[in-house]
Amino acid sequence: MTPHPTETTAHGTTTLARRHLSTTALVFMIIAASAPLTVLAGGVPTSFAVSGLLGVPLGYLALGVVIMVFAVGYGAMSGHVQNAGAFYAYITEGLGNRQGIAAAILALVSYNMMQVGLYGLFGFSLAALVTTFTGVSVPWWAAGLVGWAVVAALGVNSVDLSAKVLGVLVALEFLVVTVVSVLALVKAPEGVSTETVDPGHFFTGGGGVLLAFGIAAFMGFESGAIYSEETRNPRRTVARATYTAVGIIAVFYAFSAWALSVGIGPSAIVDAARESGPDLVFVWLAEQSPLLAHVANVLFITSLLAALVAFHNGAARYFFALGRTGVIPRSLGVASPRTGAPVAGSLAQSAVGLLVIVAFAI
Repeated sequence: MTPHPTETTAHGTTTLARRHLSTTALVFMIIAASAPLTVLAGGVPTSFAVSGLLGVPLGYLALGVVIMVFAVGYGAMSGHVQNAGAFYAYITEGLGNRQGIAAAILALVSYNMMQVGLYGLFGFSLAALVTTFTGVSVPWWAAGLVGWAVVAALGVNSVDLSAKVLGVLVALEFLVVTVVSVLALVKAPEGVSTETVDPGHFFTGGGGVLLAFGIAAFMGFESGAIYSEETRNPRRTVARATYTAVGIIAVFYAFSAWALSVGIGPSAIVDAARESGPDLVFVWLAEQSPLLAHVANVLFITSLLAALVAFHNGAARYFFALGRTGVIPRSLGVASPRTGAPVAGSLAQSAVGLLVIVAFAI
């Protein structure tokens, strides 16, 4: 199933922008959905706290291996089928149209729920940050609408713009997580220990909990295929970007989780995670460097913004792919002749997000 022939209507075209995204740009867009700083701040402490185990770093490596096995077949399919519908197109080709449509609706709803749900976290976090710096109390929904406006504007523009913005934001996330990790290894109250990478702490009762919570860190790894019509080399870019992103995510998250455990101390990390929860990283940073803690807080907000943009783009392209084939109203399967962006799908996704924010604000 290759992209449909170009059809130009009074409202736009049925073809997305071609040959815009390089492998590097696509890697950043995939990683943006998993939000590296959000994983370190929220995912890692939660895994330690809920599981009560020290094998969190190895959990990320194990999941990386499993997902890489899946990515082999997924990457091979992306080389033969280039379609913004991704899973929809693959399942339709293999199992038939009915199964493909069911998968597409599931994917569309899932991307929607992930994307709009993040507005609450983004709004609350940004409002808290503004209050901390200025003393002015801002309602979460007002802060959420700021993020909504930025995401909506990027969604109707060229994918190149989103790629550049996400590239900068993800690079800053990696930088601050690296700095935090190095600082943790320098502080190391119990010395630089390999306790949390001891296989005995992973292959034990309750190890499945580590996998259940750790898989959230890989959220969006499959999204590269959604951009297959817009890549420079459709037969190779998606596969390469997926392998690269999964490998980076697995190794980087395992390293940062290990470094955090060393910075707090292997014997104290579980209790500290249970006491502070997702604030653990920021509380610990504030004790080491208040300035770095403020920087990390700001980049936590931009991390959420990057994830919002990534999931918005995914949902918009599913709206586009389903509209183009007539599964949902064809008016949604329209792209801008100027930017090549799925404008109708993006506006639909923005409308869903606005509706949710307003409803919860009321």
